[in-house]
Amino acid sequence: MPKPLRQSDLLSNLTLGTARQAPDLAVNEWLEAKAAVDPTSDSAEQLLAAYAITERLHRLTPGTKGNIPASIAPPEERELPEPRLSRALELILRGTYPSVLPEAVAVLNERKLLLPPHLLPELINEAMSKLPSDLIYTEKLLAAGGKRAQWLAGQNPDWTELSPDYDLTAAWKAEATPSRRILLLQRLRAKDPAAAREALTTIWKKQSPKNQENLLASLATELGPEDIPWLRERLPPKRKGVRRAILRLLLLAGDPVALEDMLTLTSGAFDEAGKIVSLLRGAEAIELLEAYGGLKKQETASVFFLSNLPPHVLPELTDRSFPEFWNTLNKEQMRAAATAILAFPAPGVRAEFVSYALQGNPAQLPMKEAAAITAGLDQATFLDIFHELLTSEKNAFHYGGLARILALSRNEPWSERISKAFVLQLVSTLREMSTLPWKLQNDLKSHWELSLPLLDPAIFGWARTHLHSMTERGDVFGKLATDALQTLAFRRVLRN
Repeated sequence: MPKPLRQSDLLSNLTLGTARQAPDLAVNEWLEAKAAVDPTSDSAEQLLAAYAITERLHRLTPGTKGNIPASIAPPEERELPEPRLSRALELILRGTYPSVLPEAVAVLNERKLLLPPHLLPELINEAMSKLPSDLIYTEKLLAAGGKRAQWLAGQNPDWTELSPDYDLTAAWKAEATPSRRILLLQRLRAKDPAAAREALTTIWKKQSPKNQENLLASLATELGPEDIPWLRERLPPKRKGVRRAILRLLLLAGDPVALEDMLTLTSGAFDEAGKIVSLLRGAEAIELLEAYGGLKKQETASVFFLSNLPPHVLPELTDRSFPEFWNTLNKEQMRAAATAILAFPAPGVRAEFVSYALQGNPAQLPMKEAAAITAGLDQATFLDIFHELLTSEKNAFHYGGLARILALSRNEPWSERISKAFVLQLVSTLREMSTLPWKLQNDLKSHWELSLPLLDPAIFGWARTHLHSMTERGDVFGKLATDALQTLAFRRVLRN
């Protein structure tokens, strides 16, 4: 094992400069042991890297007096990328092409390559920023960093939540802040559903109804039949919001009793057009509805059932296909239906909804929910739907159309065909209008920026021809065209 490095010695060497004092061979040996050597760096860069790493570890590790911790990172199973890709990753993580990071992480994980160790601090900071909102992406980031990323997280108190040794149950017990409890419960739920359920049980009775309602949302992760008895036991509280939240979870968990109760209430409620016109009347029906929270103030029966019923039961209830039924809904009802499509595992219904939305009236459709449904489609389904659209509609990505908004909601790069159609429509809009209203200019600028990580890098040669004249413009769109070409060229490095 190489001997520990002293910060004071490294700082002295940096102050004198490597031209006056060559770095000790121990610096290179230590960096090699940590797999932190950039093969393209010179001695000055290696000395600076060694100082940066020791300084960070010294600052963040209690009880040290200038030496690095005795423990070392475990051996890696992945190979490091070749220098060209390493340089590209550095540009991404250090701010030149930040929007390309998800694609770069996907490439590393697909090829079983390892992020260069000197970039781990940036990667781990990014993982920490995504921890509350996107656990799946956080795991992908850490996977790209290899075993060393998890080891390094354990060395830094600010990163300790990313360490595999982080005790979520202990953190939950020690936490009193409601918002932090929700985040910890979500993570514990993803790791150990039963433990999360038990943890919630220990504090349930002491929580206000509002806190109970908020905490219940965490149970939607890894929800299954084993959660049904626990949920039914907690169904009777007085607060309507808690009962409504439990109803949603029961239906998501596949509780046959809750589903049968909802179907009973809607028995005979649909007219010949498939619209909900009434509920089952009578004291028993009212009591059953109230047992699950009842209707909110000014909420219609149609919105209540459309947002809670599993989508697959609607065709049988209404005796209509999905498109025929959706045609009967107003925008509020469509939002409720889309909410249920997002909540329940129904990939076939989601694909049908996106196809319907692309042909429907944008004024009737809930944009936010439609975009979220499109973002969740698997890549093959998304490509099939949009290729079919491009076949049937010449200017599918025209300004103001829903297709453009839905395509921009994606997280995976488009196909070559979609990319070319999108670019052509953007360019066409600019060439056809001599003076653009401010709102249109702002929207077009936003659409250009959002498309940069989504365009297929394979269109680079084609794009140079079609965007060349655009790059000569003196306005923001000339810069965006240049950025598009530069980003496409850069992203080809990731894929080659």
